[in-house]
Amino acid sequence: MKKLLIVSDSHGDAEALFRVVEAEPGATDMIFLGDGLSDAYQVMSENPQLRVYLARGNCDFSRSEPFEALIAFDGLLFFYCHGDGYQVKLTTAGLKYAARQRKADVALFGHTHSPYYEYTDGLYVFNPGSVSRPRIGRPTYGLVIIEDGVPHFYHKEVPRY
Repeated sequence: MKKLLIVSDSHGDAEALFRVVEAEPGATDMIFLGDGLSDAYQVMSENPQLRVYLARGNCDFSRSEPFEALIAFDGLLFFYCHGDGYQVKLTTAGLKYAARQRKADVALFGHTHSPYYEYTDGLYVFNPGSVSRPRIGRPTYGLVIIEDGVPHFYHKEVPRY
């Protein structure tokens, strides 16, 4: 079993990311989908056991991180990006096309600050929402548990302290 944290759009609230990591002991990896790279760097420095994969968002100014990338976990290929380059606030069509072109099984994106999940024709599409500035409702993050090569996606509320 593999336990992945999917987070996005912290926008200066590193504490929210720390609460997510604390709430999910046993998570081995975290994919940060942009807009708050400095927050992700803080979490990385204080949690060296956690493998963190980063994508740059439209509000991130670091040139050292990619806009999008691919990573494989347990035989599944994950395509991840912030999403602004694919106009995800309007449609997920461009994102899906890009993921399929890369032969990905999963497409992860942020940017909209709203949780999203869809499974269509063999492609999982997932947005964890925002850990600090949700468009509606409470701040959320994503949890992906992979068992026997099958991913299970969950939206969870960021704990309050």
